[in-house]
Amino acid sequence: MDRTLRVSNRLSGFIKEISGYRDLNALLDRILAMARDITRADAGTIYLREGQELVFAYTHNDSLFPANEAHRHAYAAIRMPVSEKSIAGYVASTGRSLNLADVRALPQGAPYSFNDAFDLKTGFVTRSMLTLPFLDRRGRALGVLQLINSLDSRRHNPCPFNTHMENDTRMMAREVSGILELNEAEKRGIYGILRMAAVHDPSETGPHAERVGAIAAELYHAWAVRRGHIPDVVRQEKGNLRLAAMLHDIGKVGISEAILKKPGALNEEEFGIMRGHTALGASILDDAHGEISVLAHDIALHHHQRWNGRGYAGSGDEGRLSGEDIPLGARITAIADVFDALVSPRCYKKPWTFEDALGHLRQEAGQHFDPVLVDHLAEISDLLDLIYQRFPG
Repeated sequence: MDRTLRVSNRLSGFIKEISGYRDLNALLDRILAMARDITRADAGTIYLREGQELVFAYTHNDSLFPANEAHRHAYAAIRMPVSEKSIAGYVASTGRSLNLADVRALPQGAPYSFNDAFDLKTGFVTRSMLTLPFLDRRGRALGVLQLINSLDSRRHNPCPFNTHMENDTRMMAREVSGILELNEAEKRGIYGILRMAAVHDPSETGPHAERVGAIAAELYHAWAVRRGHIPDVVRQEKGNLRLAAMLHDIGKVGISEAILKKPGALNEEEFGIMRGHTALGASILDDAHGEISVLAHDIALHHHQRWNGRGYAGSGDEGRLSGEDIPLGARITAIADVFDALVSPRCYKKPWTFEDALGHLRQEAGQHFDPVLVDHLAEISDLLDLIYQRFPG
């Protein structure tokens, strides 16, 4: 089979696969893995554009950490300006690719320079670098793919990226850009829904939803890996849960602002109305379709259930569940939501420390929360710090 046709067929299968991904981290992980496979790159990073900045979004580095640890680096709060002064910034600014055989011997007169701070900090040695843009339909950069150190197939020494690698990766980036653009549009839709909720309840902000989604996703990851689930399945389910968990309190759009913003404790009647946001949220999601919508429905309805059966799924006692009868996604989101509420400042309280919040969850394990999941949350405590750095506010 002709080489070009073989590459085209492979990319076609890859694009079909990732078209089913709805979570950005899962999508970027697979894109980076494919790009590295094409180029035999030892490491790589994807930056996404936010306004006039590039945000560090996902990274792989076989020399520094194993592939199954990559998700832990997805929350690094690193930003750089879209400017021709850096290599990634130059590619984002101009829409042109750069294939550099040695980053320490750049073309004379180049406006960009290589920042060796990461190498000095970690001991990693960057040699060759292939950097390409993801361009939308208008030719504007959505982000940048940066691949580092193509490894010789015999001795695994760094060598330049050859022309075939560059052309094949450029073809992949062109195909992937449409999926990234669609993902961005879907995310804007979710944020539009969240803004409606925020009008009624100031605590239901975008960053709050992002944090709950991220904590829920990483908590699921820990739970699934411990049980030996297939990595590709974990990746997709984790992504679906992240987005579904962000919509857990969408039912609050139908609750009176007088109740949501009441400074004191709610009376019995008011609390009954407030509890109705779970059923209302589920009803809002009833008419939606797809895996995420089904999962979001269950989370909206059941995220206030309790492990001991004393929670709720509506304004009355109807639909109460306990233990593992509560959907897994709802049990996970309940922990993520309460944790974020405890460590976030409110008009009526100061933020708790992470240690105190984890201590409270441990006290409530087996009563309010799934005790196994509480244990898993403690296992990812280092990730919690990164999540709050990535989504402050």
